[in-house]
Amino acid sequence: MLKLLWKTLLVSPAFMGMVLASNSAAAESASQFEFNQSATEGIEIAQAQDELLEKLENYSQEGNLNSNDQVTSVSELRDVSPTDWAYEALRSLVERYGCIVGYPDRTFRGNRATSRWEFAAGLNACLNTMERLIQENVAVLREDIEKLKRLMQEFEAELAALGARVDNLEGRVAFLEDHQFSTTTKLVGEVIMAATAAGGSRSSEDNQAVLQDRIRLSFNTSFSGEDLLVTRLSASTGTGNDRFTLNEPNLRVLNPNTGQPIGIAFAENTLINPTATQTFNIGPRRNEEDNDVTIDWVGYYAPIEPLNDFRIDTYITAWGGRWHHFVPTLNPFFEDFDGGKGSLSTFAQRNPIYRIGGGAGAGMSFQVGFLESLLGPTSVSFGYLAGTANDPCLNGGGQNPDGSIRGCQTGNAINPVTGQEYAESDGGNGLFNGNYGALAQINTNLFDVVNIAFTYVHAYHKPDSPIFGSGIPTGPGEVGTSFANFSRSELNNAFAGGSIGSNRDDDPLTYNTNGTNSNDPLQVNPFDIGGKVTNSYGGEFTWRVAEWLNFSAFGSYTNVRFIGRGKSAEVWTGGGGFAFPDLFKEGNLLGIFAGVQPYHGGRQRPFLGERQGFFNLPSRNPITAEVFYRYQVTDNISITPGVIWIANPDQFVNIQGADDEVIGTLRGTFSF
Repeated sequence: MLKLLWKTLLVSPAFMGMVLASNSAAAESASQFEFNQSATEGIEIAQAQDELLEKLENYSQEGNLNSNDQVTSVSELRDVSPTDWAYEALRSLVERYGCIVGYPDRTFRGNRATSRWEFAAGLNACLNTMERLIQENVAVLREDIEKLKRLMQEFEAELAALGARVDNLEGRVAFLEDHQFSTTTKLVGEVIMAATAAGGSRSSEDNQAVLQDRIRLSFNTSFSGEDLLVTRLSASTGTGNDRFTLNEPNLRVLNPNTGQPIGIAFAENTLINPTATQTFNIGPRRNEEDNDVTIDWVGYYAPIEPLNDFRIDTYITAWGGRWHHFVPTLNPFFEDFDGGKGSLSTFAQRNPIYRIGGGAGAGMSFQVGFLESLLGPTSVSFGYLAGTANDPCLNGGGQNPDGSIRGCQTGNAINPVTGQEYAESDGGNGLFNGNYGALAQINTNLFDVVNIAFTYVHAYHKPDSPIFGSGIPTGPGEVGTSFANFSRSELNNAFAGGSIGSNRDDDPLTYNTNGTNSNDPLQVNPFDIGGKVTNSYGGEFTWRVAEWLNFSAFGSYTNVRFIGRGKSAEVWTGGGGFAFPDLFKEGNLLGIFAGVQPYHGGRQRPFLGERQGFFNLPSRNPITAEVFYRYQVTDNISITPGVIWIANPDQFVNIQGADDEVIGTLRGTFSF
């Protein structure tokens, strides 16, 4: 049956660590493997060994061809009960390594005398499987190696009858112990190299064609076979300030003296364009650049079963946690967790609602059984993530005009526009007093081909924190316009280096610095804001139309309340796309995606001072379209060319003419 519960959320640790497969032909052969012990008295030992070795060879080959007949749970072997002596051994071998299949009638007959020979053959097959996993750098648990030793003792007589083929079992076990990276940890890596360039009237003249990289090394550790500890290292040359910027963005504000509109222009090459962000630009969470290596994610998954047939998948993260680590995002093929095998743009990866909030915290997901008969398999997810959970500072963490990060402070940061302190503080920190997000989602599967989810996120963002920045304290967002993210420092730093004037050439204005903060009506200072409280509502949909075609779509609405500033704002986004997997070759992927990136939907903006609607924006939406084609060169190497077109990338009026930007990218991805 088709299953569209791809994720994106709690991955089974056994699946993360092991390769499961089986051979139905070998299983059919094994079904004829009946050994008559009473007849062995008159048969030469050499002949018996030859017969056994031939059957052992057939049995040990299973696991190489057909995975459709694989036994995935020991409970599927119907005549094996928890009281059988081999039950625990079978459970770990079948569920963890997939190396014992059983008979075609899905029984193992572990309580029959002849099945001891079959079990010995299966034991040898599992040793072969484990050796193959070791060669592929997949961890084999030491407890399983010890279990194999105990099974060897239990089956000593049967193994002895198999002769030289199993005489070296001790040596093979020693090899397993001595030649693996870790008995509990698997190393997984991805390296992205991407050549990319931007053009169009929105692209800054300083944007050059670049070659950037992003490296991720994950240490996936399992202590029980069901849990998973992820420790990930990351390095990049395309994050921080090494992202595309905008060309002389400008808009109109209100002259505080006359109430009439005047124009302002941001400094060239200072305002980073979040709508042009690509997945390899998502790297370390802070200001590391030029391949500085840092730990960017530490998370732990563990299932708990408080009741029979009721399992809760739990997730705890101390650093770098994101909603898509444990919540289904329902955007298959485009979603690759900001990796190098899905879409190029961050916008096409998933609903931007999943980029609201991030950091340290916890979450859980569980199945809702009583809804299954009505809606199909249904899961519910909850979570809480704090962006600066490690920082005990009551006030601090904001950005100085020179780009440096402020430590603990008693006063407010300096506004580079006025030279005076901001009206609002930098905001708090810690687990509950800084950036945070709280998420709830319900996800259901209809008819095994359609998945629907509804998502709610409540969040608080410090003044310098972007709304769609996954909880980072400062910097540009990962998707959407600058005004949808509304990072105080990003906007003010660009504004301070720009220019200001009226709508008439004969009536110029300069910055007015005779006040103390933005409440002074004589200041042209539209971006002196405090923290932001957001409530976001989203929906996700995916439909597996055919094996070769998938459609997915999302949309969300965010209400933004500016603390101490009166009016709230609206942020809207939505998009959809078609994916064509295995096009022209197995493993290839053609993706076509289009939509509107997060943007401020209403013309009225926060009340800053004595006049309402201190600045207005044009009703121009950042429409985005992307086409990419991933060509799978080998199992570990892929090449993805693609084009991204963005109309009105930051909602600005463009004095240069046209309002679009085009980005071309050639991405190479190496995974191991």
